[in-house]
Amino acid sequence: MAGERALKACIVVGVTFIMLASMTAALVVSRNAKAGAGTQAASAADMTILGLDTRDYAKRMSNLVSLSDRQWVRHHKIVVRWSDIHKAKNSFDFSYYDKEVNARLADGSQSILLLLQGPTPEWARDPAYGSFSHNAPPRDWSDWYRFCSKVAEQYGAVVDFYEIWNEPGWDQDAYAYRQWGVYHFGGQVETDYLPMLQTAHAAIKEKDPSGQVMCGALIYTLDQNPNTGADLTVQLYDEVNRPGQDVSMRVTSDRPIVAERPMYFNYKGAWNGGHDVLGATSAAKEWFFAEGTTRDNFEEWLCLQNPNPNPIQVTATYMFGPGQGGNTVKAYDLQPNSRTTLMVNNEVGQGKDVSVKITSASDFIAERPMYFNYNGVWTGGHDVVGATSAAKEWFFAEGTTRGGFDQYLCLQNPNANPIDVTMTFMFGPGQGENREMAFRLDPTSRTTFKVNDLVGPDKDVSVKITSASDFIAERPMYFNYNGVWTGGHCVVGAKASSGTWYFAEGCTGYSIQEYLCLQNPHPEAVTAEITFMMTKGEVISREVLLNPNSRTTFDINMLIGFHGSSDMLAIHPYKNYWEWGEHYTYFTQQMRAHNIGHEVAVTEVGWPHYSDTQPELYSEEKQAEAIGSVGVGELLGAGCRKIWLYRDIDEEPGTSWDHLYFGLFKHTGEPHPSWPIYVQWQRQLPSYPNLPGSL
Repeated sequence: MAGERALKACIVVGVTFIMLASMTAALVVSRNAKAGAGTQAASAADMTILGLDTRDYAKRMSNLVSLSDRQWVRHHKIVVRWSDIHKAKNSFDFSYYDKEVNARLADGSQSILLLLQGPTPEWARDPAYGSFSHNAPPRDWSDWYRFCSKVAEQYGAVVDFYEIWNEPGWDQDAYAYRQWGVYHFGGQVETDYLPMLQTAHAAIKEKDPSGQVMCGALIYTLDQNPNTGADLTVQLYDEVNRPGQDVSMRVTSDRPIVAERPMYFNYKGAWNGGHDVLGATSAAKEWFFAEGTTRDNFEEWLCLQNPNPNPIQVTATYMFGPGQGGNTVKAYDLQPNSRTTLMVNNEVGQGKDVSVKITSASDFIAERPMYFNYNGVWTGGHDVVGATSAAKEWFFAEGTTRGGFDQYLCLQNPNANPIDVTMTFMFGPGQGENREMAFRLDPTSRTTFKVNDLVGPDKDVSVKITSASDFIAERPMYFNYNGVWTGGHCVVGAKASSGTWYFAEGCTGYSIQEYLCLQNPHPEAVTAEITFMMTKGEVISREVLLNPNSRTTFDINMLIGFHGSSDMLAIHPYKNYWEWGEHYTYFTQQMRAHNIGHEVAVTEVGWPHYSDTQPELYSEEKQAEAIGSVGVGELLGAGCRKIWLYRDIDEEPGTSWDHLYFGLFKHTGEPHPSWPIYVQWQRQLPSYPNLPGSL
């Protein structure tokens, strides 16, 4: 807890949160599995605790502090260094941490917080980060996933909380590094920390579903004004406007379903609009795009998804309009389980009308989004998938008649005789029972239906259309999205449901809102798994339950962003101790004002009782006030329910890295005046069942 901490400028971005229409309820698990048999049930999220950051417990606390004192440390924080455990790519050594955890359990622990942090093991470092690589994201994200998974597997039975990285806001371009050479995260927090949080959350939840995952403290300023320091958190939890992340998806289910992916955007702050696409049901070795242009005010992209566990090479043949030159052929390498994005304007130059054929010896998926300012008037974008033939069944998972949306169904009867079609409308949760309607289509005709008129306003609606004869169905929608983004999109329906759907395109952040709409046309519930593949090869999954005959919408920004990848927010209130409570109130008010509902936990707070260099500034009496009613008391009074103090035992005199000493015990084990106050808090706060006595 040095007095010299980072002051980092941060732009406050306006927040526009679009809440998901339906989402799986949060999992609440009893602590009976972690507490002893027959003990009182209590979820970790409901606990009110005052914990202590304890270091080298088996060596120091166990030997220097009496058991009569140690028993009051009911809630322990343990710093877990990645490089200490993950000795080689496939080698893990838990011997030190097993001893540390068992020592705490033997003394009677009621909860444990693990802080998972660097250094990154030398063998896993990414040289792209240069001299920062020892504390930066790894070269291969699967290594970080395996580490987090192994930790949760090893300690999940006794651990309630996992904090992901220590103070990632102190990154490589922070003022603290430029001023003092101090930093804790070797990447850029705005772009590199979310993948670490996502990956850790997925790995931990797989092994320990009830474990509470915390976003690391995004501290960036040492301004002593208690009403400062929330800006970076607000920026990154703004899932629409935060720095973005490209993502491909694969959706699999135990029974066939229908999947679409609508997206709405403010492209580069100039072109507002949206587009929608039906997922590909399988990968293929060839993909064709007849449309495309790189003329002025058009941007064309190719999104290529490699769902294979090995790298592949694809060849793109660009074919141009008359007088625009001969074909251009280029090869691209796609990394395993990754999404690659190509800007066609950069690949072939401006002013081209271009078709593309993409081939590979291996199966892959390709999409072509385009963004435009058409004739300088209509701004928007679209993404393509076409019909290859007529069919007797068509499915549309997306659709809405909410305010600002007009939804249509366009049906083409190519037959020489009239045909009858049946539409089954399936609504979002709480919006009414399914509705079935029959219509006759004239011979060789196109018939248009306005869904708003058929089902009424304010419905999220999926549609299944069937006939005894072949026909074609499309669904155009026009919108003024949130009164800001205007445009339209159109999609050809799915001819059938499927157990697998692929989406090569996708992005969250950068003023882009991405959704996933899943339609379950069966009378039974269906389990689906959504697998997300990002640019650097990081892969995470979410399992979801789809109710019978229903449409379920997932807000992808929220599902895999900071909201969906954390259960709690950690803060470190580096303010004067008499303003800890005021700062906590300010911080939580900022979170709630921006629709961030996560619990805010104080995972590190303390006050020095001595300084090597400025002893006149600190005293044991002031530390006692900080641990007492003025500091900790004000935090609890402000509604904080989880606090971990920094820390247990002092370093030996003259050895503290920042020349400050925070321990509640002297380096020889005798208590400071703050210790009895800590014990008094434990007498007043709730007591919970002890965890098992050993691993």
